[in-house]
Amino acid sequence: MHTVIIGDPHPAFSRALASIYSNECHGVNVLVTKSFSELQTWVELHPSAVVLVNPRMKGAPGLSTASTLLETYEISSLVMLLEQDNPGLSEYFIARGATAAVPKTADFSVFKAVLTGGTVEVTTESEDAQNAFGIDFYEGLANLTRRQATILTYLKEGKLNKQIAHELGISEATVKHHVSALLSTLGFYSRSQLVAMINELGINVDYRGGNRKAARAKTNSRRVANGYKIAGAGAGVTPASALQPTYVAAP
Repeated sequence: MHTVIIGDPHPAFSRALASIYSNECHGVNVLVTKSFSELQTWVELHPSAVVLVNPRMKGAPGLSTASTLLETYEISSLVMLLEQDNPGLSEYFIARGATAAVPKTADFSVFKAVLTGGTVEVTTESEDAQNAFGIDFYEGLANLTRRQATILTYLKEGKLNKQIAHELGISEATVKHHVSALLSTLGFYSRSQLVAMINELGINVDYRGGNRKAARAKTNSRRVANGYKIAGAGAGVTPASALQPTYVAAP
């Protein structure tokens, strides 16, 4: 029996998504959760499951969600559920090994096609999707140094340079230097602009340290082997044939 695990903070959406499987597939065990820790437990108990996960769900490591799951567990297919159309974020997660990245605003016919191995029609991207950041922004965000990631967290909390310096035991001038580096790396002109955008993004930025190179090499090899395209309104999707062996289509 195939197992499908859906992790999303909104139960109504998860139940609706689960109904796709009950209507289109048979012999499928569907598990739904709002907790990332519970999702991890289920993924460990059900090797080779198909996993759909929202990187903004409770306890999820944000930009590290795909890498964390794929490096730790045996997963058949990983589909990222995004809150909005965001081609840059879709491409980012696919570059880290996700099978697909689909905005929750997409029509359910798109989810049906992705999950059952069908075809997905490319549609015009929304204005929000066109104005979203590209993959380079998310790559920069995911590859901050440990100190930069820590300072970014403090900035999100509204702490001043003096407070950050006290917390970290460094000089205020050093904090200013790191803030300037953050702005330069992520392409912002002011800290207020940076903080506003990070808060709007609503996704965690976890420092991954020495795992970055290994994770990038692993996901890049997958990307070369499978290929991908941006399909739907900002949704990144691998060829449908990559998903077909996972499901038993309903007659």
